[in-house]
Amino acid sequence: MLFRASVLFRAAVLLAVLLAVLLGALPARAQLATVRGRVADAADGQPLPGAAVVIENLEDGRRAGTAADANGFFVLARLVPGTYRLAASFVGYRPFADTLALGFEAGVTVDVQLTPDEAALGEVVVESAREATAAGAAGLETIRPAALARVPLPGLSADLAAYLQTLPGVVAQGDRGGQLSVRGGTPTQNLVLLDGMPVFQPFHIVGFYSAFPADIIAFADVHAGGFGARYGGRLSSVIDVQTRNGNKQRAAGAASLAPFLGAVRLELPVVPERLSVLTSVRESVIERLAPDLLGDDLPYRFGDRFAKLHAFLSRTSSFSVTALQTFDRGDVADTEGRPSALQWRNEAVGLHYVYLPEEYAALAQIRIYGSRLESRYRPFGAARRTADARAIGVEVGFIYYLGRTEVYAGLFGINYGFDFDLGRAARTEYVTEGGLYADVPVDVSRRLRVAPGFRLHSFPSRSQTTFEPRLRAEFRPGGTGSRHVFSAAWGVYHQQITGLYNARDVTDAFVTWGPSPESRRIPQAMHLLAGWRGPLRAGLSASVEGYAKWMDHLAFAEYSDLFEAGIRVDPVSGTAQGLDLRLERTRPALYLALTYGLARVTYERTVERVVVEEQADGTFVLVPTPVADRFPPPHDRRHQVGLLARAARGPYAVSARWHYGSGLPFTGGVGFFDFVPRTAAPDAPGTPVLVTDPDLYGARLPAYHRLDVAAERRFTGRRFEAVVQASVINAYDRANLFDFDLFADRRIDQLPLIPSLGIKVEAR
Repeated sequence: MLFRASVLFRAAVLLAVLLAVLLGALPARAQLATVRGRVADAADGQPLPGAAVVIENLEDGRRAGTAADANGFFVLARLVPGTYRLAASFVGYRPFADTLALGFEAGVTVDVQLTPDEAALGEVVVESAREATAAGAAGLETIRPAALARVPLPGLSADLAAYLQTLPGVVAQGDRGGQLSVRGGTPTQNLVLLDGMPVFQPFHIVGFYSAFPADIIAFADVHAGGFGARYGGRLSSVIDVQTRNGNKQRAAGAASLAPFLGAVRLELPVVPERLSVLTSVRESVIERLAPDLLGDDLPYRFGDRFAKLHAFLSRTSSFSVTALQTFDRGDVADTEGRPSALQWRNEAVGLHYVYLPEEYAALAQIRIYGSRLESRYRPFGAARRTADARAIGVEVGFIYYLGRTEVYAGLFGINYGFDFDLGRAARTEYVTEGGLYADVPVDVSRRLRVAPGFRLHSFPSRSQTTFEPRLRAEFRPGGTGSRHVFSAAWGVYHQQITGLYNARDVTDAFVTWGPSPESRRIPQAMHLLAGWRGPLRAGLSASVEGYAKWMDHLAFAEYSDLFEAGIRVDPVSGTAQGLDLRLERTRPALYLALTYGLARVTYERTVERVVVEEQADGTFVLVPTPVADRFPPPHDRRHQVGLLARAARGPYAVSARWHYGSGLPFTGGVGFFDFVPRTAAPDAPGTPVLVTDPDLYGARLPAYHRLDVAAERRFTGRRFEAVVQASVINAYDRANLFDFDLFADRRIDQLPLIPSLGIKVEAR
């Protein structure tokens, strides 16, 4: 079952009681005045996360400010009695202002409705300014839906996966397989959240697409490292996707169709102003159209279904239910006669309640979620592999406002279950995690902001408890409004669950989720990163960020050359070091971005090698000797260069993306032998067995590069908008190597030149 109701109920009750105790420990009432409320779009009721809210005392001129959270809520606390001017603003909207008279212990709730400013709605200008509100935080990139539309795709369903691959520290294994590595981490060291619930395999089998289309995204925070104490349980990165709510004013929707993918979105105000539903359905069609369109098979089928119910229960509370289902199947290795060699399915559902108590200058929330992944794989010439993973969790958190300081704290509990069969013996394992965290950002001065934090993370099934200190800092030379930002972050991280890949596979499409080996320490990592972001001149900005990650007690899987011999897991340590550069030019009619990523990832393990030693009597003996074995993992891409451009004029727009990546490591083959079991007859035929090179990942694939282009024409009516797009993927038909079937001595290339013509119609 996806959920264990009794475990969930006990965890929810326990955490709710703990939250009540924490809130009860605060002062019975705020001693000064508090202003709380919600900022939303007046046109459709959508919250405006990141909206600036400033309050000014009209008697002494003192000011305080904050930013609306993901649900649009804000709190301004510890205000002395007096007359105040409350102002709220968001780029692309007309500013809001109101006058408030506050007394001691006064609690005022304000609904802020911002009206879109048609004169300021240029896509590039608005989006670049929105992104600038999150710029400066080390390792953090805040992504808005309009940014996703800049990346050319074979269809009109813009997607988070395609945009992530434009970031200099993100390495994609190829056009298929659905795996991304971030700054030296493996794909399973990424924590991917959808409205707070983890998704085990968020990317589709064709690398352009994820489970997160632009139509459902409010924003996505991508932490490439050094993330705060709220996040944990993963070693490398966090991709935190917050979905938008359905339109609470009127019915709306969209539909698109292209040879690669079809999509439908529908949103309804069930109870106007209060309750809405947003649904999205996408499904690929390329598997059925490729033979006629391209004259070749593309045996991939994938899709996703999303639904969200959101309700404002009162002026200071909200409730939402989010559900996701994805499916993928195909033949990533191009094995003839077996079109469904690989398949997986995600299911996830989560509940989220947010409350602004009248008695306290605080915000409280609770999340309950369940997530599941089912994977199946039958590699050429080997036994069928299966791997299932389940998670059920509860998190209770709050923000306590102390004037210029905010305390973010919470408690969490997670139960994981794993079932896997790698062709030898099936196993089922369960592990649990729990703990608490706190982040305390403090404005030391107008120029310096520091955010110390910690995470106390317990792993009862391993009888281990870890203390994870975190520290983030931002320095703005010109004060609060400075566009030049120097930032740094440091932290310690642990990850009990791990994803195992076969080191002998050239590709790593199949992942076996499971707990880290019971007899070893929990895998851990330490991050250190520092950088600068700022403008060079009008419309031109740059960023430079260096990073280092030190990893230890990692689980590294290697299958035996003999098919029935099973899997061996070795402990490894590792380092990842790199430098990410970005140069952006942002104009209303032109966007240009040039990126470069330099990285080096090295693993080290101890292996036993046989050494010939001469004895005192002149004889020679073979002595097993432990030796340090250093090698690059399969995601060690040393150089990446990217160019992204989008030009718009009136209803026309053209976009292009070119990407270059140096070759990825792989383990070569040295020959074959015929394996005959001991119990077989002397003249029995043997089974051919591939002998791989003992120099693990000692070879590299050729360099990868590709150009994608798209052109579109927009048609606008009173109640609808339509876009027609023509695109070409791999425009100069580069034969990029994806895999080499060592057993069959056969080259397998990535996707060829793919033309596409699509249309999207949206009701407004």
